[in-house]
Amino acid sequence: MIEKLLFFILILLLAGCGSDTPKADTGTYLGGEVVNPVSNHVILSKDGIFLDSISLDQNNRFLYQFKKTPKGIYTFEHNEEQIVYIEPGDSLLLRVNTFEFDETLTYTGYGASENNLLIEFFLKNEEENNLMIQREIYQQDPATFSRSILSFKNERQDMLDEFLKSHDVSDDFESIAQALVDYDYYARLEVYPMSHFGVDRVDFIKSLPNSFYDYRKKVNFNEAKFIELYPYQRFLFNYFNQAAFREYFTEETYNPLSFTHNLHKLRLIQSEIKNDSVKSFLLTRTIKDYLANSNDKKGGETLYEMYMNQIPSEADKKEIRDLYTANKKIETGKRIPDEQLLTLQQDTVTFETSIKKPAFIFFWSNDNKTHAKRAQQLAESYLEKFPEFTFMAINVNDDYTSWKRSIERYDFKPQNQFLFTGDYNQLVKDLALSSTLKTFIVDQNGFIINAHTNLFSTTFESELLTALNK
Repeated sequence: MIEKLLFFILILLLAGCGSDTPKADTGTYLGGEVVNPVSNHVILSKDGIFLDSISLDQNNRFLYQFKKTPKGIYTFEHNEEQIVYIEPGDSLLLRVNTFEFDETLTYTGYGASENNLLIEFFLKNEEENNLMIQREIYQQDPATFSRSILSFKNERQDMLDEFLKSHDVSDDFESIAQALVDYDYYARLEVYPMSHFGVDRVDFIKSLPNSFYDYRKKVNFNEAKFIELYPYQRFLFNYFNQAAFREYFTEETYNPLSFTHNLHKLRLIQSEIKNDSVKSFLLTRTIKDYLANSNDKKGGETLYEMYMNQIPSEADKKEIRDLYTANKKIETGKRIPDEQLLTLQQDTVTFETSIKKPAFIFFWSNDNKTHAKRAQQLAESYLEKFPEFTFMAINVNDDYTSWKRSIERYDFKPQNQFLFTGDYNQLVKDLALSSTLKTFIVDQNGFIINAHTNLFSTTFESELLTALNK
């Protein structure tokens, strides 16, 4: 009853709100409506730390009043996630449809104009990424490439400049919006030599003009308030991937999943990053990706010990310790840990009862529909090439209704679909499931051939061939 009253009050407050109306003095609120919800709650977090799980009412609405409100970037999640910028006194009301999460997310109320701009920038970036693929921009010569991505940056800078002319925003928000413009551009500059095909990477890097990376002189590598921004994350990872390669490129080819690459990457992050929050984020993501994708036990042990001696965050240290322990359960030659699964007919099965022939097992959820659709299409294409295999598509983090609806909507092969209904945290511990990109290859008895592959990897087809010959 109290929540309904607060929601009604918030609606009344917002009814008179223009985008430039002064902020409220009655508290800080985030509320809204989720159309076609896939669960009964939304999750709010900040700086990677869980804040609260907020229940949806019978009308799929929610309301949250902040007790303390440090200004900055928060993360709103309902299967998919997006950032939301909040300052004390904001009263934000959002509406989102899970069928097209990012495309339908809109805000009204105090603070709405800032957040609608963030969504506009996000969608603009997605559009640019598609254009870069279509036009093969990463394959252009350095001068043409620089002009191409500078034109994208200038378009977004114009958007921001026009916005600032008509909206009175805080210096903090303006710096975040400017960072989105700048770091998208910087991230593309950093990844360019690693994405340019058809030439020797070493010679290509050496051939770049001396001025190509002049912008690095003005970049802040230790800005903790930007660490929730995806462009800033991409820039940092792209920078350290290139920097690590420069350490060994005379000895080995570029392989971001190799022991050598990650050894240099961890060392460089440790030496170049001074801010503890940024350092913890980069070190943890790096070691997590390595442990999730490598079958090198000795290399994993070396990098794990190196990480544990460097990491300043106890919470991150525990997460990686748990992942490292879980990895020992899924070593090659061991049977895949048995899990209870549900079929579309709502029969309960397990890996042991379901696996009758060599199989590859991958995971998906409705929080990333693009990944889900591409994974299913790839899986079917691999079955055409390798009829000796079957596949198991395991849905995680969705309820039966939304899972079934997605299978029907996207025409996924029903006989290959399974739903994990247990505790997701336990599944993570059992299978070292740090990401839904993880794919297992097992034999007809469920014994693991490869627990650290990826359906989207360029080497996946050869890994299937290797598995057949074992």
